[in-house]
Amino acid sequence: MKRVFADLFEYEERQRKALDDLTSRALAYRTGPELKQLFAFIKRFPHLAPYNAMLLHVQNPGIQFALRAPMWEFKYARRVNPGSRAYVILQTMGPVAFMFDLTDTSPINPKIDLIPEIVTNPFPAKGQLPSGALHALINGCRKFSIAVHERDGAANLAGNVVGIGEAAFQIGLNSKHTEAQRFGSLVHELAHIFCGHLGVREQGFWPDRRNQMPEVEEFEAEAVAYLVTDRLNLDIGSVQYLAGYLSDDKPLPNYSLDAVLSAVGKVEAIFQGKFRPRKPFERAKS
Repeated sequence: MKRVFADLFEYEERQRKALDDLTSRALAYRTGPELKQLFAFIKRFPHLAPYNAMLLHVQNPGIQFALRAPMWEFKYARRVNPGSRAYVILQTMGPVAFMFDLTDTSPINPKIDLIPEIVTNPFPAKGQLPSGALHALINGCRKFSIAVHERDGAANLAGNVVGIGEAAFQIGLNSKHTEAQRFGSLVHELAHIFCGHLGVREQGFWPDRRNQMPEVEEFEAEAVAYLVTDRLNLDIGSVQYLAGYLSDDKPLPNYSLDAVLSAVGKVEAIFQGKFRPRKPFERAKS
């Protein structure tokens, strides 16, 4: 059994390295504008996991809105046009699924043309944090030995994370901040954990990526916070941190897109109550 876990760990390590190599050599996303376009694209697909949204972007960055054929028919009364190109994404508990763009569909009833709101209004005003999202994320953290505490701090202090012993983490949030700000701070600190900046613990389900440059760690954590909150249509300030990187063509830090998208997926699944961790990385090493 230990050999099986070790083989699984090595396989997943190869997958992560392959994605990062692909990112740096073929897909680019190494300058601010390139990454900004990817983030804007991923935001348009909150119904998809970040990885799958990226896969769509790789296949066609001009996609407006993509769904499976049955969902087009069920939710928007549209049918996929014969001969339309299918886009491939990964499927939970299966190999792949096929998606179709809005432009490849037609109304079943020409008098009723239903189009997703995000297509007709791609830049909605920033809204409120979904009810119960912060509470759900805090409760979800407890299941993985991540304790979250709120304390009265200076207005310019957001949050922090520390390791406790061999198996737990503690995150502190500023009780003076708004609920949306505390949510963003919590996501930022969780990003440090899930991106592996603090190493792994016995129940860890993330890679060990200690000893990254501080600039890389902060960039990855802010990128995770930005993506999670932007997909919820919130503005919690991460865009200001990233603005200096995303606004021009200067090279980005040597970040891991795999680590960022994996962390986003974990955080979203936790506050949605859908996260089921795989076998821990630490056990796989034993």
